[in-house]
Amino acid sequence: MEAAILDIINGILAMDTERIRESTDKMLKAYENPDSLLVLTQIIMSDRPVQERQVAAVLLKRRVKKLRHWQLVPAEHQAAIKSNMLQVLIAVKEKTVKGTVAFIIGSLVRHEEGKQNSWREEILKFIYERCSSPDPTESERGSSIFSTLMDAAPDQFSNYTDTIFPLLAGILVTAEANGNMATPTVHNMLAGICFLLPFVSGHSNAEQIVVKAVPLILKALGAFAEKGDSNEFMGSFDIMDSMAEYVPHLLTGNVKLILEFCLTIARNKQVDASIRVQVITFVGSLIRLKKKIIMKQKLLQPTLSVIFEVICQDVLDDDDDYFSSESLNSPSNAAAQTLDLMALHMVPDKFIPPLLELLEPALQSPEPVLRRSSFICMGVIAEGCSEAIGKKYLQVMLNIIKAGVLDSVMLVRTAAFFALGQFSEFLQPTICKFAPQILPVLFDYLSQLVMELKIGTPNPKHMDRMFYALETFCENLDEEIVPYLPTLMDRLFGVMEPQNTNRMREMGLSAIAAVSTAAKEHLMPYFPRIMTVLQGCLVKDCPKEMDSLRIQAIDTLAELCREVGKDNIIPLADDTMNFCLMMLEDGPDDPEFRRSIYNLMSSLSSVVNESMASVFPKFIDRIMESVISSEDMVPNVSDNAEDDLALEDAANIEIDLEHTDDEDDQDAYLVENDYIIEKEEAIMSLKEFATHTGAAFAPYLQSAFENVYKMIDHPQSDVRMACIDSICAFITALHKLNDAVGLKRACEIAIPKFAHIMRTDDQVGVVNHLLDVLYEVFKNVPAINSQEHAELIFACIRDIFTNEMACQFNEESGGGDDEYPEESENEEMLFENAANLFPMFGLTIQPELFSLYFGRLYHFYIQRLAKVKDLDLPEGRAFVYGALADCCRALKGCCATYFDALRPIFIAGSKDSDGKARQNSYFALGEIVFHSEEKSLESYPTILQALSEAIVRESVPAAMDNICGAVARLIVTDLDSVPLGQVLPVWLNHLPLKEDTVENDVIQKAFRVLYLKARPSIEAHLEQILAITIESSYKKQMPDVETTQSAVALIKEISANYPELFNKVSNMNPEVFNYVQAL
Repeated sequence: MEAAILDIINGILAMDTERIRESTDKMLKAYENPDSLLVLTQIIMSDRPVQERQVAAVLLKRRVKKLRHWQLVPAEHQAAIKSNMLQVLIAVKEKTVKGTVAFIIGSLVRHEEGKQNSWREEILKFIYERCSSPDPTESERGSSIFSTLMDAAPDQFSNYTDTIFPLLAGILVTAEANGNMATPTVHNMLAGICFLLPFVSGHSNAEQIVVKAVPLILKALGAFAEKGDSNEFMGSFDIMDSMAEYVPHLLTGNVKLILEFCLTIARNKQVDASIRVQVITFVGSLIRLKKKIIMKQKLLQPTLSVIFEVICQDVLDDDDDYFSSESLNSPSNAAAQTLDLMALHMVPDKFIPPLLELLEPALQSPEPVLRRSSFICMGVIAEGCSEAIGKKYLQVMLNIIKAGVLDSVMLVRTAAFFALGQFSEFLQPTICKFAPQILPVLFDYLSQLVMELKIGTPNPKHMDRMFYALETFCENLDEEIVPYLPTLMDRLFGVMEPQNTNRMREMGLSAIAAVSTAAKEHLMPYFPRIMTVLQGCLVKDCPKEMDSLRIQAIDTLAELCREVGKDNIIPLADDTMNFCLMMLEDGPDDPEFRRSIYNLMSSLSSVVNESMASVFPKFIDRIMESVISSEDMVPNVSDNAEDDLALEDAANIEIDLEHTDDEDDQDAYLVENDYIIEKEEAIMSLKEFATHTGAAFAPYLQSAFENVYKMIDHPQSDVRMACIDSICAFITALHKLNDAVGLKRACEIAIPKFAHIMRTDDQVGVVNHLLDVLYEVFKNVPAINSQEHAELIFACIRDIFTNEMACQFNEESGGGDDEYPEESENEEMLFENAANLFPMFGLTIQPELFSLYFGRLYHFYIQRLAKVKDLDLPEGRAFVYGALADCCRALKGCCATYFDALRPIFIAGSKDSDGKARQNSYFALGEIVFHSEEKSLESYPTILQALSEAIVRESVPAAMDNICGAVARLIVTDLDSVPLGQVLPVWLNHLPLKEDTVENDVIQKAFRVLYLKARPSIEAHLEQILAITIESSYKKQMPDVETTQSAVALIKEISANYPELFNKVSNMNPEVFNYVQAL
């Protein structure tokens, strides 16, 4: 029979698909013979070629992994197979065979569970005896078996942690006593223990052993680092990563020791770079998990000092590639990424001052590397500390950066441009007011660049960062960019001259796309010349060196379609769409190219809207393919497993098709960047189609939803966020299409999934994004269909308030008596986004149910208000008043239940020192009166007195507008309770609204109430009311169509009933007269 089995194995290894299939069928029949498993065992134990033995092992594994198959094997055969597999595990050296055999043993241990004289105890005894042997060869062999088995079947040994972990401790103690801790036995034990750490929680003895063993583990890791074998070190260091991931509470007592160990390795230039990268990366994890303890134990300053020292160790040379993707694994880059994490997770007021103490002398240093590193640090912290920098340091830091872009050393200038670009990206809108200082510097560089290009000077190496700074700054300026357009466009057209390099022209086109985002229709004077440039690039066939330029031209055209106005693009729409269809069909088979085409198609959908119906059938299937494609996932094959992939493919035959291996490695894939970007763009294109094309996209909504939903658990956070965006757009589209059945079905799937993401996603950016997007959905769509879904969302919001989500990394404070725990800007944003979502969630459910939820969360808002008052955080106070006001709107009539508690809070807020806080308090006073109705009437005198005092002293226009809005709500709620003779003259004298014109909605409602119910009392003021209404209407300051129609109706009624007064007002201004006549 052995010959027959070997023939089958060789058939499986053949390249012929048909022969593989025939061999598969033969093996299925061979399994019917009980002797076949013994034959496979003998082949595995033989000295035949490793490929044959590996396939034999895979075939055996696939048969015995099922309990029902194992039970059919005769008892004597079972005993022989178990004995033989253990002997193979001891003797075999090939990793592929050894790993598969370990999986087999893991399966058999699982099958034998519950039997007397369990084989598992026999295996563990076998391992303990060898690991504890004084013979290094025996202990290495035992530990190798232990590591392999723990990798294969950790769950089968999880209940034995109380005996396994003392073995680890004993081996570490013995190694220390022998004076050599970098032994294969120690390495294998540390690697094997990693697989058990997910199961150790709750096993108190094992947990205590781990905590006590940390100093020895660190000593062993230090020995491996000194030994210099990076693979050995990384395999051993995985135990620290596993502790951080699965049992972070076990790190708490040793944070100082662990951090000092990592910093010592990190700063040591004699240690292998990959080892330093791993420990520096772990410092970031430790900061994220244990920041409170790090602050309490005063470890922040020494950590910053070492991180900055490592960043400064980067060597400057002409081929510097700090900003390129190829350099990401250097210690200096790892240190910069860890600094980024620190900025995101530490409290800015504690983090920035000690960092500046390091940067200030470095910026003055004659050493270019120190100056350059300082600018890199400034750029890296911009995202995590944006609010704090904007408030306290922006002017000073910008002055430093401006000096940096004039530095005599090119690489320092590059880093300064990087910092400027980061500031431009993350410090919006605050940084825009510095445009008069920043744009001249950038223009000077552009001018110098154009001159250098004309005389044939090679491209300056800092141009990428200069363009990055220019783009990020310009795209956020909005109309403020208009005065700068002539100079800017002149420079950019110079950059895009045909004789310049493709890379230079590509950056010029990218800059024009960024400028269009801000300038919009103001770019039209330059549009013909831009299109001439683009047409030279938008060709079907081009040399390979022009590929990137063509892709950028497509992206720039897409941005122009979105920004310069529908009427300006319509004439180009047909030709542009035909180009897209042609290139999708006949263009290069390249994910980045397809991404750009999808981008252009989706931008066109915002122009032609429902006319997309005629072209959707021609390309929608291709976009769906990109959404669900698995090309972005590539096998992660280890360096020493070159045969593994081929063998697994060969062995992946149609045996036992009902199930896949339980043991299959779920992490055996890496993400490929270009395909990821294509997938993300395809998903976002579906979102834009749903948003812009109405009924044209209706036939595709279900399949789009289903395909995007399949990707929502993707390992890449950008893809997960794109899926969230798209699914929310699909829900909104179903609502607009009045498809109640489709909306209900979509929400039944999406809402529980969104709640799961909020609870389990460990990326705070993803959760913040989801909260943001759901805010818009709940604001406009009745997305909650059941109390079960309401409970899910409510529980998520509540648990964000109590720091219980996966992305919040809840930790012990490490002692101390702070009344208010300090928060990073990210944590603060998470709380605020959840608190903002809560009232929008209230709009989707019945007020009575929301009232119950509000009663359970109300104290969190009050606690927050007390905190931001004590810490004197004006933005925080403004936020709480605004969020509570929004809750009043969602509570509707149930607001009366909380009136007595909220009224004094809002009245106190009306006296706040901050204008925005006062503005929101005035708004809140109006809202609580409006929604509490009768309950509020007895408090009218108190509220009117507060508003009367406020209107005298208020100096902030937007706040004054909200006083007017609050008075209007009092009038609308109960006209009789307002002393019009005293209130009306003062109120009208502060109208029309200056800034917060959204309040015109309630102003017009108040005018309507006064006109209908109190006309005799207001006739003396009708001229003023008419003038206010006409001015607001003429200036298009009404917030919506309904308010505009109401205003026009009032104008017409006054015109009909008081023609002389109407003529007097309308003749005061020729433009107003023409507007009124047009009505």
